[in-house]
Amino acid sequence: MLPAIDLSPFRMQQDAVADALIADLVRDHDIQAANRLLQTLTRNYDIRGRLLPGPLGERLDQYLEATAPPPAWANPDAIRTAQRVFATNAVTIAMLLNFRSLPMAYSCANGSKVLYETGLLTARDGVPNLVRRLMETAQFVIYAMEPGGLSPGGRGILTTQKVRLIHASIRHLLITQRQWDHQHHGAPINQEDMAGTLLSFSALVLEGLEMSGYKLSREQKDAYIHCWNVVGHWLGLDERLMAPNYDEALQLGYTIFDQQLAPSPWGVQLAAALAEDMGRKVGVLLKPAVPVLIRYYCGNHVGDVLGIAQVPLVHQRRVANRIKLLSSGLQRAETLMPVLRWLLGKMSVDFLQNTTTVFNGFKHAQFYVPTYLTEGAEALRQRNETR
Repeated sequence: MLPAIDLSPFRMQQDAVADALIADLVRDHDIQAANRLLQTLTRNYDIRGRLLPGPLGERLDQYLEATAPPPAWANPDAIRTAQRVFATNAVTIAMLLNFRSLPMAYSCANGSKVLYETGLLTARDGVPNLVRRLMETAQFVIYAMEPGGLSPGGRGILTTQKVRLIHASIRHLLITQRQWDHQHHGAPINQEDMAGTLLSFSALVLEGLEMSGYKLSREQKDAYIHCWNVVGHWLGLDERLMAPNYDEALQLGYTIFDQQLAPSPWGVQLAAALAEDMGRKVGVLLKPAVPVLIRYYCGNHVGDVLGIAQVPLVHQRRVANRIKLLSSGLQRAETLMPVLRWLLGKMSVDFLQNTTTVFNGFKHAQFYVPTYLTEGAEALRQRNETR
């Protein structure tokens, strides 16, 4: 049983290990050292092998080696079970990330402020940063949940180590260059916000699968939570914010969500950009379903906070019934033909991987961080004026 805890201290708690590395780089070198590290992290998938020269590269390699081991409590069998759940339901999970996880995160005003401040709505090379962020999120989830992704040397471990350092770099740059309001928003990318994000990828996704008509066993759901707790370890999440099972994870997720839910202009803009991008991807005929799906999976209270178009309840129920009918038919077919379950799982993961590659210019997601965090807002403004 996860004991009742006061979440407020976690809003000021960050990540001592990763933050110390960034602070040491700035102290021993200068702010440009942190900038060079951030640029290296965001532009290269594999960051091993001394991409940075001298002491900076040595410190990066030391960090990767020191943070690579899994936690002592990691259960390989549970991780494999979770990865099978993902493989079987990958396409639906990807839908839930877009229509449930991300909108619910955007509705938490303090946490979503970081996303907005990191230039999510600006464009780079003609591509909205939102599209890049969606691809990065998808790539992060795929690498963590693919078979072997969390085994020694797996892509999920390296990607998570990289995201952890990017978080620390963003924290440092927001605090030093953007006059971050700690009193109002808490620390940027704090422990509570990290826990809420991971729970939106795990417990809220599992609940979304059930809302879609999928039936998962207790073992499968608990294994999925365990797997994301392991990912949380590599991200630097405080173990006090790791729930031991699905029920308690869902409870913790809603506790964080209920406390942080608040309207904000940046939440509205993030949600509008997400809805526009999803509408563009699904096409003209299915575009009207986007606000229906967001309101069904997130609830009308979230839809109202985010300014999502009003949708009659009867329309939400109609779409929900069609989703459940489709999922129940797939599950029956998979039960009768186990080979179909394997084939659909493989096709689902391959489809998601190929989709992220196509939308990212046939490259791995690079975890881009906007220019003005490393060069200053004025440089970005001048660059946009010259386009």
